[in-house]
Amino acid sequence: MSFNENLRTLRLARGFTQPALAEKAAIEQSYLSKLENGRSKPSEDVLARLAQALEVKAEALLQNGDEAAERSRRWRLGLVAAGTLMALAAAFFFGRVTAMYPLSVGEVIRGADASENLPRDVMALAPRDVEVIMITRNGRGDRLSIDGRAADPASVQAYMQAIHRSYGGTFPSIHVSPDAADGTHAFQLEYQMRAGSPPAD
Repeated sequence: MSFNENLRTLRLARGFTQPALAEKAAIEQSYLSKLENGRSKPSEDVLARLAQALEVKAEALLQNGDEAAERSRRWRLGLVAAGTLMALAAAFFFGRVTAMYPLSVGEVIRGADASENLPRDVMALAPRDVEVIMITRNGRGDRLSIDGRAADPASVQAYMQAIHRSYGGTFPSIHVSPDAADGTHAFQLEYQMRAGSPPAD
């Protein structure tokens, strides 16, 4: 029962009329009527005076009522929040474990995203005769545009193979053209991670 139902039940059980209980609890009868009709909530002081007038503990007025319902609601919300946090944590760690390339435990604990280091790591795979000038990230971060220069097309192919060995994926767009000024080859690669294997040369 709610507080107002408990109050009315206890008042009738003790044989009090509304005016009699209001007088004994030193509150207005109109206020008592509002409490019993559920149109008002008691302060702690009024709750204590009503409990004393009815010769019960304040908890008896609240038993299975507003306070219990509020405790139950808070408990349910706490369980939902805890469940949500556990699900997010599980998804976070599962995502790290199943990533296409591993992270260290320290990176997982710090919440590092493996793709944050992808441009730097792809640049580091370049052979000595390949100069990577710029890597830009497109879309969600698993697509890179790689611009650079190489001694010859074979060097570009070797670089692409090194990337594929490390991360898989494909190269949807490959442009290699000779530079008349110094004899090197300019290249631009579009690299798509997580998408199968690179195209055959």
